Amino acid sequence: MQKPLLIIGNKNYSSWSLRAWLLLKAFNIDFDEQLIELFHPSATAILDEHAPTGKVPVLVYGQDDEKVTVWDTLAIAIHANDYLTELDLWTGLKKSDTDAKSDTSTRINSAYCQSIVAEMHSGLTGIRSEMPMNIRATAKIQPSNACLNDIARIEDIFADCLKNRATDSYLFGSFTAADAFFAPVILRLQTYADASGIVLKSTTKQYCETILNDPYLQAWREAALEETRVIKEDEAGEILSVVGVLAD
Repeated sequence: MQKPLLIIGNKNYSSWSLRAWLLLKAFNIDFDEQLIELFHPSATAILDEHAPTGKVPVLVYGQDDEKVTVWDTLAIAIHANDYLTELDLWTGLKKSDTDAKSDTSTRINSAYCQSIVAEMHSGLTGIRSEMPMNIRATAKIQPSNACLNDIARIEDIFADCLKNRATDSYLFGSFTAADAFFAPVILRLQTYADASGIVLKSTTKQYCETILNDPYLQAWREAALEETRVIKEDEAGEILSVVGVLAD
């Protein structure tokens, strides 16, 4: 099979690109990547060719009548689970481990993982709109009640997983799709929480440390800090400081 190509946006800002990229990396799916500039005319041709919605990420492989195109991060996760890996993205277990798959706790955790991934995908719009991912920045905002309610809900998810479902530091012990989908939230909290007076629970801080120390997340962050373009549409709040090549 031809190696898949993942088309992504600027690494400093594109949270949905990060989710798909991190998912493929964590599950050892070999792929090439092509980065486009968000909100820039140079992206038009590649998006017109591959992205029916005009958005990233998009996963493509094959040619002509055999070309496969998958857009939307959740669709990429489902497709990858069905066709591109021997591991189950919802549990982190080998698909061939029939004993584990038949275990009731595995089914419960798989359902929980799928549900919180879908919740992140379709909801939690307060934090997503008020705290856009901006990896290089430390920024201060005035969070609305909707944003604070989202953070409280996210903290409840983390606390439940780390208490009842994890045997290690990731949400379900092994890395799963849930960790990929919530990784941009961790980067948002790093950018805005302390600067905005948002106090996080100890379990949230514990999980933040796990994700921020993930080697693939660190590789993405290092690449983001090398970017120089500032996209005003994705900047929020009062920027207190920046790191990376744009640092003073």
